[in-house]
Amino acid sequence: MKNFKMTIVGGGTAGWLCASWFSKFMPNIDITLIESPAIPKIGVGESVTPHVSAFFNELGINDYNFMKNTGSVHKYANRFVGWGNDSDFFSFNYTTKADLLLKDIHYATAIDDFIFDDKETRSTDTVLQLLKDNKINRFDKYFNSQYHYMMENTAPFDGNEYLLNPLYSSAHHINAEMAAEYTRDTIALPNGVKHIQALVNQVVMDGDNIKNLVLDNSQIIASDLFIDASGFHKVLVKSWPIKEYKNMPVDRAYVCQLDYIDQKNELVNYTQSIAQDYGWLFKIGLYHRMGSGYCYNSNIISDETARVDYCDMVNNKKAEPRLIKWNPSRLEKFGKGNTVAIGLSCGFVEPMEANSLYIIVNTISKLHDVLTNFFSTGNLNFNDYNNLISYSIDDIADFILVHYTLSSKQDNDFWKSMHDVGVKENHIDLVYSKYVDPRHAMASSINGVSMFPDYMWAQLAHSWGVDISKWRTDSSALQLDLTQLHVTHLENKHKLISKTRMNNYDWHKQYRFDNMNPSEWQQKYIKG
Repeated sequence: MKNFKMTIVGGGTAGWLCASWFSKFMPNIDITLIESPAIPKIGVGESVTPHVSAFFNELGINDYNFMKNTGSVHKYANRFVGWGNDSDFFSFNYTTKADLLLKDIHYATAIDDFIFDDKETRSTDTVLQLLKDNKINRFDKYFNSQYHYMMENTAPFDGNEYLLNPLYSSAHHINAEMAAEYTRDTIALPNGVKHIQALVNQVVMDGDNIKNLVLDNSQIIASDLFIDASGFHKVLVKSWPIKEYKNMPVDRAYVCQLDYIDQKNELVNYTQSIAQDYGWLFKIGLYHRMGSGYCYNSNIISDETARVDYCDMVNNKKAEPRLIKWNPSRLEKFGKGNTVAIGLSCGFVEPMEANSLYIIVNTISKLHDVLTNFFSTGNLNFNDYNNLISYSIDDIADFILVHYTLSSKQDNDFWKSMHDVGVKENHIDLVYSKYVDPRHAMASSINGVSMFPDYMWAQLAHSWGVDISKWRTDSSALQLDLTQLHVTHLENKHKLISKTRMNNYDWHKQYRFDNMNPSEWQQKYIKG
């Protein structure tokens, strides 16, 4: 590791999280980050999953300080509205062995609780069987403890004490640009990361390796490892072959920041994903504003039509909407020679399900494994990295696509065409195959193999009206009785408690933002 040089190209969320991670956990690496002040950051995707919050925790980021300095708030689910279903919350939880219910403390306490063999019954098997038997009527209401807090828009806290299981049950809405700057200023730069503000004018190659970078300030940068964190620009990997996702239904988005009109009601503790005629609308609340965007298919409606439609969907725009274009695709390989892509440089499907920040932290984590092996063997081998990230992004594309293809919403040609794709590709069987695939067990999800663990595929199937009557859900009568007692008890318990908790906005104001109202906070923390 001594004298090993790492050069990161790109200073957005991916670049600064990468610099922060390796400066903390591999402090002997000489790290340089190059960013161009002339290239704007995407800074749109502001909804994250527990994987990202866990990554911040590993970095040692204090939740209170981070939220207060960036305007971030707690998030407990993604709510899907108008997809032909009954407005479901996709909350954060995990599958365990059903026999854990035999114990007084029933939740997972060790990684072994997430590991199953083919003959063991999972907690989701028993929940699905209860749904099949009409003993319960909703997945989200009975499998996840967050349900009533979101219905009431209250904070699941007693003062500052979190009331729910702390393991993988919450995440954040973040300001991506401010989060990057926070990690830059509190971790990366204090740890000695060198910061160069310049444009890469030339990438000088030597076979598969980058020999050096020539910057517009005439600097020449040589390095042992070059990391492309430049997002859609793909400064270092632009010529690398890609795999396209040809069935993905959206390839553009108009995005805009919104002011609140009624913050106590509008600052909800979940992401909103609202189906539209030719795509979907997202709303993501921060403490001081909302992030919003309309994702659509440019082959079906024009950009101008989409812009007009979007402006009709939202109120209190802080500026004119900005258009973002992409090609739903990923690189065929993410690392070769002495170069590796992380984050959006690897590829992008679309904004649904908060996947872009997940890809950032997962690629950084897996690059850590590559370098750990390199410093042990002297061999910079990206084979495992390429295979894992390929499956992970392909799986994201599959999960996003079935939201469209299995939806019962078929009120125009756009949605009918998506239904036809689902029939042609046999997506009903695809969802079941994902549910039983060991790569979707919680242990695999925690280890970065798949973003969406088995319970999310099960919830989507039931919530979207897929016939689950033939799904294998073997369980004993005792397991079913215990599950029914357990889930109905939790549902009643949290229904009662949620009505006594503080409003989500009021709680954040008191316990995360030192009783500053949003305008006071903006004056103190928003630059310019």
